[in-house]
Amino acid sequence: MANTDGRMQTTDNYLTIEEHASTELKINKSRFIADAYPVNSSEEADERLNSVRKKYYDARHHPFSFILQDTNRFRYNDDGEPAGSSGKPIYDVINKYNLRNVIVIVTRYFGGVKLGVGGLKRAYFDTAEECLKLCKIKEILITKTVRLRFSYKFIGHVMKYLERSKISIKENNSGETVEIICDVRLGILDDMRKELTEITNGSIEIV
Repeated sequence: MANTDGRMQTTDNYLTIEEHASTELKINKSRFIADAYPVNSSEEADERLNSVRKKYYDARHHPFSFILQDTNRFRYNDDGEPAGSSGKPIYDVINKYNLRNVIVIVTRYFGGVKLGVGGLKRAYFDTAEECLKLCKIKEILITKTVRLRFSYKFIGHVMKYLERSKISIKENNSGETVEIICDVRLGILDDMRKELTEITNGSIEIV
């Protein structure tokens, strides 16, 4: 049984699927059933995997792969199929569509005709891909909540910068000084600190 874990590079946005999708292909008398789910943790991925195993309890193989964004992790498993024949092809399909926070499980019912490692790779890849083609894809932005405190004399310039940079304001707690709470994309956080420090002559507090 092949079981591979790893780490991936993090960015400030990613693509994922909106909801569960499923499809089935029949290849040389074998049935391949793919289920794709959005997940937010390895525990949730395990729950989805267990639910599919229970649903198709009479199938011998449930290869899968999942990729998580927040923990920067991925995993794939052949679940008893020949090494490299199933889990990795499913993983490759997820990466082909550049998806994260997704698990794809492909259940196989053997039809009596051996496909060989090459045939299995194609079958698992194709089934996983047909399933992901059914999914609605959405973009998720990774942000950090930041509190800004500064003098009212800079409010015009600061607000123009926030609008120009498409930084949303969550709360306005202003009193004697301006105090606002924003959601900032990770990719522009350092530039924001530099720009706002220059705009306010170093007087802004960013926490």
